[in-house]
Order: sequence, then C-alpha cells, then structure tokens
Amino acid sequence: MKVKIAILVVFVYCTTLIINLPAAIVVEWMPASSIKIKNASGNIWKGQAKQVVINPKVTLYNVQWDVQLMALLSLALEADVSFNNGPKAMSGKGIVGYGLSGGSASNVLLDLTSQELLTFLPMRLPVKIEGNFSVVIKEVLQGQPYCEKLQGNILWREAVVYSQMGIVDLASPSIDLGCNDGEITAFVTQESDQITTTLDVSLGENGIYQLNGEIQGTDKLAPSIAKSLTWIGPKNESGATTLNFTGKL
Repeated sequence: MKVKIAILVVFVYCTTLIINLPAAIVVEWMPASSIKIKNASGNIWKGQAKQVVINPKVTLYNVQWDVQLMALLSLALEADVSFNNGPKAMSGKGIVGYGLSGGSASNVLLDLTSQELLTFLPMRLPVKIEGNFSVVIKEVLQGQPYCEKLQGNILWREAVVYSQMGIVDLASPSIDLGCNDGEITAFVTQESDQITTTLDVSLGENGIYQLNGEIQGTDKLAPSIAKSLTWIGPKNESGATTLNFTGKL
C-alpha cells in the first residue's frame, strides 16, 4: 500500500512539474531551427512570447497560446493561438493543432495589409497594390497532396492596382477556398465600376495549377488596360475575355 501511495505522490509531483514548466526554460531546450522565440513567459500550456520569428520575412509579436488539454486524450495537440503586430499591422487568432492525421486549424482570423503581404511573396510584383486582406479559415485539415478539408474565404478590401498602363479599382474581390480530392480550390469573384472578374482556380500535386474564368471591362477602364485584355485570351459572345491557363508554380 505504501508503495502505491509513493508512486502516486511521485506521479502527481512530476505532473505538477510538467504543467508548471516555465516556457522560457522549454525555449532554451529547443533544438536550433528557423523558428526563434524571444521573451517567453508563462508555462508550456498557457503562456506568451513578445516575439516569434518564423523566417526572415515573418515575425509575429505579442504571441499568446493556451493548450487544450482535453485534446491530448485523442492523441492530438491543439492550442488557441493569437498574435498582434500593432494597431495598423498584421494580427490573427485561431485554433491550431497536430494529430495522427497531420496538421489542422479552425476558426482562424487573419488581417494584414497589402504591404505586409508583398513582403511574404518570393518575388516582386510588377505592379503596386493597395488595400487590406481579411482571411477566415473555418476549417482546414492536412491531406495529400495538400488537404483533406478546407473551408475559408479571403476578402481584399478597397483593392487598387497601380501599373504602368493605368490604375484599376477592383472594389473588394472575394476568394472562396475549398478542397477537392486533396487539391486546393479557389473561386474568385470581383466586381467594380471598371472591371468584373470570375475565376476558378485549382492547385494540384507538384504545384500544377489550372485557371479558368473571364474578365469583363467597362468603359471606365483605362483604354491601355482594356486593350491588354485582348492579349491574354479570346472574347466570348458577351464581350468578356476568357481565360484558360495551366502551369506550374
């Protein structure tokens, strides 16, 4: 009986140590990687960090996490995570996890400016863009080649594109995200006084993409831009330029 009590005491003691293990100590034990966590406080289950550097282009500030202990019963790790880079900068929150079937996320809200988005792109765009992006991911589950489930939306508010040929006011384009047999799908809708666009896009294995849709310009569109639409595809009966591209990212 005394042995069982001693084992129980040791178990409770070890469990208490793990639950209250300071996040700062865990960060010091972490192996060297591209992710750098600075000024961590709290514990490994509920804590915060002043700065998390994911790579040279992505830095998150005021990061907070709260691990959902009940998820551990199903052999999955889930946590409520949030960050805020400032009053006029990128911020986000959501539930992220990792289990036997891979990574997952739900109820994700992400806001960022067009300037911040440009810093994440692998190459510079030949145009200048303005506006703010709002990303809502209701559910995403990792699969092959990319996803098992995906339901979300991207809204580009007050979107404007500046190019050498003129300025295009896009209003607020919307992108509905989905998953079809492991491929990422996106349905783009956009309508403004200058131009209307509908696109169906799919991204498959090895970065192979398929894009289909149409673009319809109005008399308010800059003539040089309206002329350039004839270079990217033929016009249909309604006068809209049709798009049909296949390529590799």
